[in-house]
Amino acid sequence: MLKLGTVVILDQASGYLQIDMLDALSTKYEKCVIIAGTIVERETKLSDNYTWHKIIKYNKSSSFRRVYTWVVSSIQMFFIIFFRYRNARIIAITNPPSAPLVPYLLKTNFDVLVYDLYPDALVNFNYIRKNGLVDQVFTNLTKRIFKKATTIYTLTPELARATSKYCLTKEIKIVPIWTNNEFFPLIARSENLIFKRLGIPDNAFLICYSGNLGKTHPVEILVELAKEFKNEPNFYFLIIGGGHKYDLINKLIEEQKLVNIKLLPWQPVELLPHNIQVGNINVVTLDEGAADLSIPSKTFNLLSVGKPILAICSKQSALSNLLIGTKSGIAYEPQEVEGIKTFIYELYSDDLIYQNYSKNAKIASHNFTKENANLFL
Repeated sequence: MLKLGTVVILDQASGYLQIDMLDALSTKYEKCVIIAGTIVERETKLSDNYTWHKIIKYNKSSSFRRVYTWVVSSIQMFFIIFFRYRNARIIAITNPPSAPLVPYLLKTNFDVLVYDLYPDALVNFNYIRKNGLVDQVFTNLTKRIFKKATTIYTLTPELARATSKYCLTKEIKIVPIWTNNEFFPLIARSENLIFKRLGIPDNAFLICYSGNLGKTHPVEILVELAKEFKNEPNFYFLIIGGGHKYDLINKLIEEQKLVNIKLLPWQPVELLPHNIQVGNINVVTLDEGAADLSIPSKTFNLLSVGKPILAICSKQSALSNLLIGTKSGIAYEPQEVEGIKTFIYELYSDDLIYQNYSKNAKIASHNFTKENANLFL
């Protein structure tokens, strides 16, 4: 089959999803390019046949650094495209938020993949004021960009509905995030490298959160839950990750003298299969402001390991709808502590219920494979 010319992916912080996209696109395009600050490789490595233009890394340690790296990365993307790839197909992922602006200004052929919807996310996280000048300018620009885009892609039906107000006459294609079950072989607790560090009983019932500890993630509820369970020796909690709330979580654990919860920093990517299999229950959190604007990509990896999922998020969110649809877990609002406790007790005491959630999660994972990347062809 005669291949087309060049395709370029713009995404400041990339990983296995973008590598799978490139692998799929390579069947159609002669040259595949990615412009990114980082690419986190897992089981599939970035092929030497692809070109990676390295730009500034995404830094979310503070609002200033976040915006600074967004701006610099966009400028770098602009000049790389301007001098090398003005005739290529560009797939601009909304990280940084201004990435789609690059091909729009250069009047190239481009698509937009909406991971997070802007300016909505900035408004919901109080970075900018709703209906303020910045919001109005950003909204108007987003409409212009989406109008010029060849195709708009999003991750969920909820995100597609939220995106549609910016492109009323354009079809939005939904490409669900995917996982790879082969990267998550079953690891017995006795062989789990993370569990070996915890120093807790082998039969402990462990509730685990592994991921970003950003200021919009209600992760501190796990500390509250650990306090509720502190007199019950069979229950333990584990938080793995880093970010804005790491020191806060550590301080809360120390102040309340809790011995049934442990906090670990980010672990190497090769330990990811151990991270998300160490617990009996996996926890996902999502700020209410992001209910329809994003869905944590790690959720799909959690399906692969076949463990019940406890989501702390709005019950109207895309994440909640996913768990309900797959019957792989339940979502609770952050204030529903008693409901969360009941769910944990139920999974601990009733093995049939636990196994049903586990089985459903594993089954659901087969619907989210890297074949989804072919939808970008």
